[in-house]
Amino acid sequence: MKNILWKKSPMAIFYSFSYFLYGFISFSFGVWIFFHGVFITLFSILVLLIDFFLDHNWNKNFKLNTIFRLVLWTLFVMAFSYQEVYQTALTLDLLIYFFQHISLLYSDLFNFLLEWKLIQWMALGIGFYLIVWNPEKEQKRHWFLLSFGLLLLVFLRSGSWMNPDLSWNQNQKAPNNVQRVKSNLESISGKPNLVLVLLEGVPRKHLVKIKSRYINFSNLEGSHFWIPMPHTSKSLFTWMTGISQLNHTRLQLDGSVMESNLPKQLERTHNYHTSMIYTQSIFFEGMDQFFPKIFQTVWEKGDLEKRYGGLYPSFSWGMDDRVVLPALKQTSDFSKQPLFVLIGLSQTHSPYFVSNEKSRVSFRSPLDRYMVSLEEEVEVLDSIISYWKENSSRETVLILSADHGESFGEEGAHAHNYSLYNQETDVPFLLYFIKSGQLYIPKLGTSVDFKDTILSLLETHSNQKEEILKSNFFSPDYSPNLVLKTWNSEIQKSWITEGKKYIYHSDRDLLIETDFMEEKRVPITNSLLKKKVLDEIYSNIR
Repeated sequence: MKNILWKKSPMAIFYSFSYFLYGFISFSFGVWIFFHGVFITLFSILVLLIDFFLDHNWNKNFKLNTIFRLVLWTLFVMAFSYQEVYQTALTLDLLIYFFQHISLLYSDLFNFLLEWKLIQWMALGIGFYLIVWNPEKEQKRHWFLLSFGLLLLVFLRSGSWMNPDLSWNQNQKAPNNVQRVKSNLESISGKPNLVLVLLEGVPRKHLVKIKSRYINFSNLEGSHFWIPMPHTSKSLFTWMTGISQLNHTRLQLDGSVMESNLPKQLERTHNYHTSMIYTQSIFFEGMDQFFPKIFQTVWEKGDLEKRYGGLYPSFSWGMDDRVVLPALKQTSDFSKQPLFVLIGLSQTHSPYFVSNEKSRVSFRSPLDRYMVSLEEEVEVLDSIISYWKENSSRETVLILSADHGESFGEEGAHAHNYSLYNQETDVPFLLYFIKSGQLYIPKLGTSVDFKDTILSLLETHSNQKEEILKSNFFSPDYSPNLVLKTWNSEIQKSWITEGKKYIYHSDRDLLIETDFMEEKRVPITNSLLKKKVLDEIYSNIR
């Protein structure tokens, strides 16, 4: 019976085998369920039924049926490879988003294929062989085996295909000369311009390897600054409001957050003019209902493309970030009114855009391409600093951080969203006074406390509210207390408190205690301690 089934429908067996085995290597039923959601399951069933029908009607139009079957198998492998590469469950919303932006996204197909592992190419090739193989024409089998063997040798030739995370070390730049840095700051006088630059997907550990003309990023070593959720829209919302909204995957807006956010308070209390320049689109996950209503001026990807699209290229998630400079010149009004500008960059979002393609980084590993992209981001940052230094007579405070970090295989994670280890949640943070050259880096901090910290530093009066002072991470008495959660999943949850970081792997029911560096990792077996930590975590999520 098995031999008959194999001869009649070998591809149906391979489809089923591929579907059920995917994710099994993690030995986690929770992870398996997450990556086998309703959409991907219905898609798999539909593809299997269509392939089965075409397979049993091959005599009617063998060549056309074969082409359709090859396309179906390619789509099937690409769907699961998308989840593997970007650690994101494929949903109908993502598919709709793809077709709405297909004119931009199609250009990233090559970069997506570059991130495939050997096993994904092997699966694609085996499926092709099973589809093309005709038991009545054995000669075709030999030609296909030869072609597949040559293809396999091509991909095996480059070690970076199998080890994409270990190769970026040849072009690292030495850090700057010694730069004086302070960790305590009591106030910021004189109503300076505030320029918040948020890098896209940059953890502290990667930025310290890059050289800037103005800032010695090696000073970030030893500091820790966490964001509560490694996802862009939720992170930007937290920076502006101090609210993490861990129990929601989309922005939840009400009258309170629309009035008490940082731009509104700077505008009303300190007479700041507020603007946002964002090289990504805000028409995603409700951001368009939030940012245009809290900033007086907003320029996002669509606006920048209309004005500067002929000069700076776009890609799936954003634009060449050099477009920020001409946009700044259009939006900056150096009058008596101080300015608060949020600049959101995008080149370091996967699959990592590099404007200088002569470097041929598109043919290297994802980490190589990412680091070159980050170098270009720092060049943009230096240009932003130069612009404010040359054009504003008022002191300008550059605030540099990131919306979240990025994984390159650590703990089995890639890109971002589904890991709470430091590579995705510990971001750089510093204040650089552009005219005086003073550099301030807090020893510890969180984006949840950012809004209160900035308002506290601007409030020079002694009658500040005690709760705001406690959340000022430039105070020597500051102690972080932060609950973290992965976006749109229950895979991991975390709690940072009193010199410890707890990470709970929900899919394995495993609680780990680490230090802030995550070097010492101890599984928690004490049931009382485990209950205490989980109670604290869930009390902040529900």
